[in-house]
Amino acid sequence: GINYRTEDDLAAAIKQACPKGVDVFFDNTAGPIHDAVMNNLAQNARIIICGTISLAGQFEQPDMGERFLRKILVARARMEGFLIFDHLDKFDAAREQLAAWEKAGKLTFKTDIRDGIDAMPQAFLNLLTSQNFGKQVVRI
Repeated sequence: GINYRTEDDLAAAIKQACPKGVDVFFDNTAGPIHDAVMNNLAQNARIIICGTISLAGQFEQPDMGERFLRKILVARARMEGFLIFDHLDKFDAAREQLAAWEKAGKLTFKTDIRDGIDAMPQAFLNLLTSQNFGKQVVRI
């Protein structure tokens, strides 16, 4: 696997891990991993955009990062936005399935627990800067 927190050159690491390119990419961040993957697309790649947390709080700034349209064109890739709100009718069934998988041990969670109300501001910042690992919880 690739540890994006310690990797100096994400694009090179992805190229080494996926020498034929990335076939499917599910993106929640719109950050450096997105940029690195876009530089390593396979033919007919599929890109799902589900979040843009790296852009949080940047509403006043234009969303102008590196431009990948030519790379999408040459790879004949498809990019589609996916909003959870479009699938609320499936929420209960999905929650039941996830609970069953967790109970069966097929799904596990990592939790980063911080103690005390004083830890809350830093825990929130950790979420925005990828300093936490797994679910961020503040125990009061």
